[in-house]
Amino acid sequence: MSLPVRRPSDENAPIIRKDGNYTLVINPKPVLQLVGVESRLVPIGVPFGSLPRLILIHIMTEAVRAQSRHVHLGKTFTEWMRRLGYQTISYGPRGSATLIREQLDRLLACEWMIRWDDMLADGAREFGLKEIKLTNEYVGTDRQDGSFLREIRMTEAFYDHLKDHAVPLNENAIGQLRDSPTALDLYTWLAYRLPRINAKRASQLSWAQLAVHFGNDGRNIRKFRQTIRDAWERQVSAVYPDAKVEFDTQAVKLHASPPPLHQKLVAIRRPSADAEGSLVPEPLVQLSNSKTSNSKMLDEILARVGNSQARVWFEKAKIVETEGGPVLMVGSAFQADYIRNTFSTQLEAAARACGHTAVLGVEHRIVKV
Repeated sequence: MSLPVRRPSDENAPIIRKDGNYTLVINPKPVLQLVGVESRLVPIGVPFGSLPRLILIHIMTEAVRAQSRHVHLGKTFTEWMRRLGYQTISYGPRGSATLIREQLDRLLACEWMIRWDDMLADGAREFGLKEIKLTNEYVGTDRQDGSFLREIRMTEAFYDHLKDHAVPLNENAIGQLRDSPTALDLYTWLAYRLPRINAKRASQLSWAQLAVHFGNDGRNIRKFRQTIRDAWERQVSAVYPDAKVEFDTQAVKLHASPPPLHQKLVAIRRPSADAEGSLVPEPLVQLSNSKTSNSKMLDEILARVGNSQARVWFEKAKIVETEGGPVLMVGSAFQADYIRNTFSTQLEAAARACGHTAVLGVEHRIVKV
């Protein structure tokens, strides 16, 4: 159940959505701001559109990469916008900087409340309630062109949930979809759902069920269906070509698919000279003669990063032997970079446990076939 796609008619009213036994409330909280020389509680409304989605993806990515609740956005607002992928930064009432700052403020002030209700066999009603907030602690710097929030600390509940449900997203894909909130929602939803589907049994949803999940009121299913199909055909399918999904008239069928960062691992060979000086192909890397040792090291790594992270980031990873020692091979440059930055401690510990003193390298080998 996602954020509003467009500006609500009443921006300060809570957004209430139901999905089966669950009810979600997106509650825009007023914030304490300096107005002139006085501090006042100012209502700023709910976040909406593509910008808060981009901001949230960026903040969560940084938290997972650093394995820390503490997220540093940047020294300046301009620096942070560059990291978000904006090359042209404009100010003024409708400038990109103004709009992003506004949606950041709305997102940080927002509170999610989730209620679960069920009826027991004896007629009694059972319920549960949970409140979630992205952060309750942040600092910034006041500048002439407006305040910039530089550092935030995620709430423990939000961070713990994030660690257990992290999903690898392709940064280039996010950049291409950044102007469409529907495409962003569809891409992130498929990235989460498809790798978790049973390979032997597809999952099917009605359009009404999907509409509820995407925050649509369901009053015009035909229009919603066309919007999702357009987002898939024109945008999402291009950046997630391995996604196996069917959008027919009656339902949406999801099939088990690799995550967006999955790439086929293919052996790469380099030329070397034979006895007559001719160039012949020779393996760049070879599997270790001690397959048991490499298998043990990979098992050590997966045990240290945890099951949820292993499924997402280490699918089809392999340990191979090179002249410089064992190397963890994965499917893409982004995946390799992410693993180096996020799991360096676990990689080092796993290597030591297997008797290696050198740092375990992480590389990718991709050949389009």
